[in-house]
Amino acid sequence: MPKIIENLDEEIAKTALALFKNNPYQNVSMRKIASEVGIAVGTLYNYYPNKWELYINVFEESWRETYQILKNNCQQLDRDYLVNYLEVLSQEMKNKKSIVRELFRYLMNDLEIGEEEQKEKFNRIRFPKVLINQIYELFVSVLKKEFEIELEKDDSDLYRLFTMIQTDIPLLQQNFEKEDENLQFLYDVISAYVVKKFNV
Repeated sequence: MPKIIENLDEEIAKTALALFKNNPYQNVSMRKIASEVGIAVGTLYNYYPNKWELYINVFEESWRETYQILKNNCQQLDRDYLVNYLEVLSQEMKNKKSIVRELFRYLMNDLEIGEEEQKEKFNRIRFPKVLINQIYELFVSVLKKEFEIELEKDDSDLYRLFTMIQTDIPLLQQNFEKEDENLQFLYDVISAYVVKKFNV
């Protein structure tokens, strides 16, 4: 009698994420994932048509978990909202860096896909578009609490600031080792923006 695994989709995602974190993309096969989970490879294909779609699903799910952590902290904390937001976002981006780096390297060297397909795949592994707005809205909420000001999420300058922050985090991590100094720098940049624009 075949083994019944509760919450199989979650188990697949968890196992696949661990494998992608610790191995180059090309070295992780559907057969390997199925074996680690303890299911037939055909069962895995019932959930995901190919490795690429499984990877994207797992990657986006990991960012949904990040969003939930940010959201829960925002609701539960009574101080240091912005520092906590930056700490969580920075750590989560750091955790995912090795996965993204390996996949970029794989796509750059894959001679079997054309330029358009390569571009489309690159876009899907950047900061997941499906979650950008939600994480941005949390950013706005955090600023409201941190500085006790009224903000409009449709403010284009505010969205530019958010975009700059999410772009700067991996660059700072790559070039400067002291995480606390990186976070303080980001905090100071955001504070300076708020003070100048809203005369706080």
